[in-house]
Amino acid sequence: MLEYTFRIRHKGCWTETVNDTFPNVTATIVYSYRLLGVSITMVEMTNVSEDEIDPLVAWLSDHEVMTDAQLITYDPDKHTALVSLAGDYNTDTEPVLNVLLRNRCFPTVPATVSSGREYWTVLASDHERVTQTHEELERMGSVEVDSLKRPGVDRMLTGLIDIKQAVQDLSPRQREILVRAVEEGYYDSPRSCRLEDLAEDDPANTSTVGEHLRRSEAKILTTVAKQLQETGSSEEGSSRRRRAKS
Repeated sequence: MLEYTFRIRHKGCWTETVNDTFPNVTATIVYSYRLLGVSITMVEMTNVSEDEIDPLVAWLSDHEVMTDAQLITYDPDKHTALVSLAGDYNTDTEPVLNVLLRNRCFPTVPATVSSGREYWTVLASDHERVTQTHEELERMGSVEVDSLKRPGVDRMLTGLIDIKQAVQDLSPRQREILVRAVEEGYYDSPRSCRLEDLAEDDPANTSTVGEHLRRSEAKILTTVAKQLQETGSSEEGSSRRRRAKS
């Protein structure tokens, strides 16, 4: 199994030129699939000001590969929009996902769109699949390979187990207050509630609720920090090897 990470300037696609008109907008392709010859895509767009949202949706609707674009939701506080796209790609190009799936390359995280490029990370069974995929993608646009490596699946699974164990090690009260803090927006940016708000509906006082939260955060973040350190060490080692080769 190989992890193939690349970026593509997708000629003829909306992703190639959206930042020419809306330079600050970035997008995440939440999902994409084909239905009766039409590609249906849900996109989360960030850094979209209120006066940009209508022109952005209109621009997408008028693009040559699109048949329709509809605004689903818009959060003015976070400047984030969820937009549904429908496209027939009745041009010389097609969705990148089509190329990936027919070559049995499967995305591991949602693709992002920024600075006129699509950024993808996929899993492929072998080098032959990657080579075939890369050749087809090059016919659609300029492709830059960021990495091609064997994924650290064992390390990832170990990290998930450790984090799950850290959550299980929370006391019932710690878990209860932490869940309520997440649900009520204590960790939102900006915060939707304060520590004092969490304590209003709790029999304990504010300092006790805060102590429960701090202990919960410490247990979970200590475990997450270990995973970040291991990932950082691995990436630094790979970077040193690339510099040595060059």
